[in-house]
Amino acid sequence: MNDKEKIHVCHLVYSFNIGGLERVIINCINALDKEKYRHSIVALTNVGEFIQEVDGQIDFYALHKKVGHNFGVHWELYKLLRSIKPDVLHSYNLSTIEYQWVASLLNVNLRVHAEHGRDSYDVDGSVWKYRFLRKAMSPFINTFIAVSKDLSDWLSEDVNIPKRKVSLIANGVDTDFFFPERNGVACQRESKGKFVFGHVSRLHPIKNQSFIIECFKAACLANPSFMENCVLVFVGDGPEEEALKQCVSKVDFLLDKVIFVGAQSDVRRYYREFDVFVMASIAEGIPMTLLEAMSVGVPHLVTPVGGIAEVVERGKTGYVVESADNANFIKALIEAYQEKENLSKLSAEARNRVVSHYSQRKMIASYDRLYSMVGR
Repeated sequence: MNDKEKIHVCHLVYSFNIGGLERVIINCINALDKEKYRHSIVALTNVGEFIQEVDGQIDFYALHKKVGHNFGVHWELYKLLRSIKPDVLHSYNLSTIEYQWVASLLNVNLRVHAEHGRDSYDVDGSVWKYRFLRKAMSPFINTFIAVSKDLSDWLSEDVNIPKRKVSLIANGVDTDFFFPERNGVACQRESKGKFVFGHVSRLHPIKNQSFIIECFKAACLANPSFMENCVLVFVGDGPEEEALKQCVSKVDFLLDKVIFVGAQSDVRRYYREFDVFVMASIAEGIPMTLLEAMSVGVPHLVTPVGGIAEVVERGKTGYVVESADNANFIKALIEAYQEKENLSKLSAEARNRVVSHYSQRKMIASYDRLYSMVGR
């Protein structure tokens, strides 16, 4: 089958850099049948080096949108879509939904919009103007994708998108790639044989990494053995990086205990060195990094916000503490360290949970069925 006969899926994002959303897109592109599909990626702003993770050739475009309203981008997108002629336009999150009318004007066969989570400017999805925008764009969109039941219910019940238009496709990970193997080589320089609490994510206010640092500091002060033997490793970069590093630099005893390793394309080797994966987000869809860590067999300490509550099982796959509950988060940090003998059981259950419910195979099959609706 030549390229013109394949189903052309165009993925529209705000930007394309290292992140969970981008990882989902890359995994889909790499795993979907290359004899059936071809793909292009359009970023309203910029495309970063993460695009190199895509297997094979792919067309990608950056429209270099400036901050704020820039209606000229609608015209630029119109010209681009008219040129590349996609069969499917798949937009992601609020920042791209307003461009679906352009695809409708061009009679793009299948128009899909996905909600992967909320941002700090609308943590609970209650801001009326953003709800209104989603509702106003609904006539131009064939299918809304939610990656968690929490988001699916919100779209249909709060935003009032017709239920027939809302589909739940949970994020999934390659459980054959993310498998347990504690080989002791990944973080030796950082951990030096210590008990490792690890976090992998973009450093952003919605992820609430400052809360993790404050609780880790308090656990150190409360328990001398914890202070002596535990480290906290952050994998990722983002707008909060300097602020977080400054927060650590103000406390002398944290300087060699809180380690920032920056953005990494190969995160599997870090997961394999973590004893516990920590996440204290204010809002989430279903975070890929949590799924990846659990697939590698890493128990968790998380806040049950958004889709996280659907993924984890309290006391079975790890520790769950309500958002902003400092005292119990500190308690859970110390308990996870002190009761190491429980971690192997939690590890096995975490792995089994992802294999059973959040495999990439299930996710890809769902997107294949969706994109195959072209022409029906």
